[in-house]
Amino acid sequence: MSHELVELLRSVLKEELQPIHERLDRLEAGQQRLEERQQRLEERQQRLEERQQRLEERQQRLEERQQRLEEKLDHFIIETRSHFKKIEDELAEHRRMFEILSHDWRNANIAIEYLNHKIGQHDLEMYQLKKRLELQETK
Repeated sequence: MSHELVELLRSVLKEELQPIHERLDRLEAGQQRLEERQQRLEERQQRLEERQQRLEERQQRLEERQQRLEEKLDHFIIETRSHFKKIEDELAEHRRMFEILSHDWRNANIAIEYLNHKIGQHDLEMYQLKKRLELQETK
């Protein structure tokens, strides 16, 4: 009877433990799924961290390029101001020269008009002297 009792106990325990085994199997399967999801989340987080690292590197490069552009712009502005100042100085010099030449031109025109007037007077005087000489010769 002891063998039958053992078998009976085994059977009862098996029936009683069956739901517990099934539940344990479900828990283990759920645990496995959670671990797989956790692994996928960790992989996604790793990819996100890598992307963030690449973005930070790109941002750093952009900031460096922006800094270089700002420096180039500063140099360009300084150079442009220097050229502009030089052009302004040359323009002032050209204006001064133009005023001098304009003044000299006016003075030369006045002198030419005066000399033309004098030439006209001298021509008239020479004509008159010539006529007098002709008159005296005819006499």
